[in-house]
Amino acid sequence: MTEERPGDESPRLQEFQTQVEDLRLSGGRANPERAAVRLALVLFVVAVVIEIVAFNGSSSASDSRDQTDFVILALLGVVVALGAVGLFIRASLTRYFRYWLVRLVYEDRANTDRLIDALRPGREK
Repeated sequence: MTEERPGDESPRLQEFQTQVEDLRLSGGRANPERAAVRLALVLFVVAVVIEIVAFNGSSSASDSRDQTDFVILALLGVVVALGAVGLFIRASLTRYFRYWLVRLVYEDRANTDRLIDALRPGREK
């Protein structure tokens, strides 16, 4: 890629950069990805606690029917853990793809400006 110097930006590109900067929020409570990551971490901790309880309960149970109840509880813990992992991955990818999309639009506008400048009549080759 070529290096761009700050003075080489077109007015349209500068306007887009200003618009993107204006979209930045102060954070606050309007950050659903951060809340989803926190929820995923809490769910994962809950799943670990469920697994520990199920392990301790099944190892102390003498009857196989009691152990079956704890196996079902352990499966619930696995389901909660998988849900937490899925939620974490979704939140992480959402944040990354949002950044990627803004960057793609920014680069496309810069490329369009370069193309328009190259195709203008009267420009020396």
